[in-house]
Amino acid sequence: MIHLFQTLPDDVVERADEIVDTVKANPALLAVLAVIGVITAVVFLFGVLRQAFKAAFIGGLLSAGAWYWYFTIR
Repeated sequence: MIHLFQTLPDDVVERADEIVDTVKANPALLAVLAVIGVITAVVFLFGVLRQAFKAAFIGGLLSAGAWYWYFTIR
């Protein structure tokens, strides 16, 4: 976590309290940031689940093919 703060530009680190105060003072901005955060989290989880489903499906097909091949060769 500390490494993340070291990669931020110096002006952002210096203005962090100002940015937090601005967001707290503006409920509309807070709502927009919260909605964007929720949407991006849902998109991220959807992508992860989609990739997991693809991997399971391909693995199942390859496994079924390997078993079919093994038992038909024998």
